[in-house]
Amino acid sequence: MDDRVLVERAAGGDEVAFELLVRRHTESAWRLARSLLRDDFAAEEAVQDTFVKAHRALGSFRGDAQVRTWLLSICHRTCIDRLRLKKADVVSLDEARTRRRRDEQHELRLTIEAEVGRLGDVEREAFTLVDILGYSREEAASVVGVPPSTMRSRVARAREQLAKALGDEDTAAGDRR
Repeated sequence: MDDRVLVERAAGGDEVAFELLVRRHTESAWRLARSLLRDDFAAEEAVQDTFVKAHRALGSFRGDAQVRTWLLSICHRTCIDRLRLKKADVVSLDEARTRRRRDEQHELRLTIEAEVGRLGDVEREAFTLVDILGYSREEAASVVGVPPSTMRSRVARAREQLAKALGDEDTAAGDRR
């Protein structure tokens, strides 16, 4: 049966006629989509979209071109639209680096918070006062009511435990500020 007849019948509601059109032209549409999108899955989706659009537009097919040409032009436009959307999602290298750095910093912050939470009470208190809130060891000692030497050792223990937990052997081995 001729493609034009199938289009007329499909436009009149004959789903079998439309199914025949799909079977006849899927391979050509897929090849075009695959060559443009360079991805099997994306090509498959584009072909499905093509036939959905073609089904909706059956009544507007004028017959100026061959049915195959009409279907492939729908497929082409569908693929170009997908490529435009994909380009819109592309970010500059600087933006990608900034996002990656921000994500890494966020992940590190969460890891540090979790490890600080695992410290003993006195080490967590000392670390929070000195390294998070910025008090000197002497000021922190005064706040807590312990000798400065006690605060120094608590801060050192906290830093050493965190360094070990975070895998920073250099700090774990010798940062006693």
